[in-house]
Amino acid sequence: MEPEAQTEAVSALLPSGKDEMNFAEFPIALLTDRVPKDQKSIKFEDQIYDEKRKKVITRRRVIEGSEEYGLPTATDDTVILALIQVTKLKTDFTQRQVDFTRLELIRMLGWPNEGKSYDRIKLSLQRIANVTYNYDNAWWDARQKTWTTKIFHILETVEINDSRASSGQGRLFPSRIVWNEVVFDSFQSGFLRNIDFQFCMALQHPTALRMYRFLGKRFHIKPDWTFDLKEFAHDHIGLGRNYEGGTQISRKLQPAITELENVGFLEPLAENERYPKKGRDWFIRFIQKTPALACLTAPVPPALLIQTECEPPPLVTGLTERGVTRSKAMQIVAEHPAELIQTKLEVFDWLVRKGDRRVAKNPAGYLVASIRSDYKVPGDFLPADAAARAAAAQRAATEVEHQHRQRQRDQAHHARAREADLRARWERLAHAAREAILAQVKAENPGLSRWKKMLEPLCLSELERRLGQEGTAPNQATLFDTQR
Repeated sequence: MEPEAQTEAVSALLPSGKDEMNFAEFPIALLTDRVPKDQKSIKFEDQIYDEKRKKVITRRRVIEGSEEYGLPTATDDTVILALIQVTKLKTDFTQRQVDFTRLELIRMLGWPNEGKSYDRIKLSLQRIANVTYNYDNAWWDARQKTWTTKIFHILETVEINDSRASSGQGRLFPSRIVWNEVVFDSFQSGFLRNIDFQFCMALQHPTALRMYRFLGKRFHIKPDWTFDLKEFAHDHIGLGRNYEGGTQISRKLQPAITELENVGFLEPLAENERYPKKGRDWFIRFIQKTPALACLTAPVPPALLIQTECEPPPLVTGLTERGVTRSKAMQIVAEHPAELIQTKLEVFDWLVRKGDRRVAKNPAGYLVASIRSDYKVPGDFLPADAAARAAAAQRAATEVEHQHRQRQRDQAHHARAREADLRARWERLAHAAREAILAQVKAENPGLSRWKKMLEPLCLSELERRLGQEGTAPNQATLFDTQR
């Protein structure tokens, strides 16, 4: 088949596409094509409850650009997405090596068939192959069903040809890539979701594409989500951390949100609904409008952030364990911020431990009401982390006090031993030496007469001083000429 016909055939198959869900969960590139000067890495970090380990874990992602080609950009991210589609169409994820032509990628991406586009594809492939991805507790292994640590390059090998065959028939020599085995294993394990690839390519804002990929993955669980605004913007969308305030972040995200509303992916919301606030904390809420765009019905392997009916989210489990029905727990989790629910759970457990009468008659009913009505936190309540810090501080203070008392005991013991040694030395002194020391002490302290309480300590102190001097002058006659 001729190159033009090949690319037309490929394009015709692409209303339905695929996305690797680790790539959808976290940014793998900058949101811009302009890399800030001297920036060599991108870092993301968040915390989740790991159901398998039964504890909160920190997930870190560090993306390190090469010295020659730098960090991946929004365009490179799109090229990676296109390569996933080519792999699906040509090998159905059965082979790590994939042959293609740059013309196929250009047509797939909707770029003009001109020299700049060929050069840009080449730069993307070079850059992608040289970027190092560090996933610390952040790569979901769909086979082991756990978060793992992986360090890899997305592409293991890149070969760029696209020159004409010498036979003169006009056929192009293919270029090829070889996926890294970590990424390819994720493909083969089925950790993929269906996307509308042409819809992706039609989006104008890179931020809108990023949101579509992340939210589409989450909408598979439920159609209504509320996130902490900063965590959503910085750690899942990749907005630069120079945007800090809630107003600044919301303004930066709004054009992409508006685009997704206009194309029927998101339900339009009023500003106070889109950006709910609790005190100084900002949140962001999304409601799915068109399920067909968010997820094209393919089954998704369970992950900790892709919960199924058999594996409810941790907050749902937390509520049901405290007597709330499952359906009501699911509704509460869908309607209220996770931070609020977690705080109310901690307050509830604290009240139960105290035997508080408020939770004595109907504990589950009180818990539900405390979340829905946002009951005020008792003044003497300490959150779990604050209580842990207070307990740690108390243990540290106790340890400091223990060490201080031990030092005092050691010093007292040393002083007693030193005094006993000096007394023994005093008794061994020649009579003339004792009289000389006593005469000096009386001369320096006229009026002192009582031996035990006044003169003896001063004599022993003078003896210690002289012994110290004797130690530095070994040729002097010793004080210890024993009485004969």
